[in-house]
Amino acid sequence: MQDVLWDQPVKLGYAGGRERWVKGPQEALQCLWEWPSGGGWFYERAKIRCQAALEANGDLALSRQAFVAAAIDASIECD
Repeated sequence: MQDVLWDQPVKLGYAGGRERWVKGPQEALQCLWEWPSGGGWFYERAKIRCQAALEANGDLALSRQAFVAAAIDASIECD
């Protein structure tokens, strides 16, 4: 299976200076499973959008936007 990647990765910043780069919806889903807050509307929307992007019926840009919104909602720094 070919990797599905965003045009621009998302850089997450965690407490203690730890950083993580997320390059596409598959990595975003893996990251969401490890999410500190573990839920909420933005979290659920990000999971739905990322899964749809992987199944070829979703929009990659929307999956990235949903993931960034979930990070902001969880108080995770992101670029």
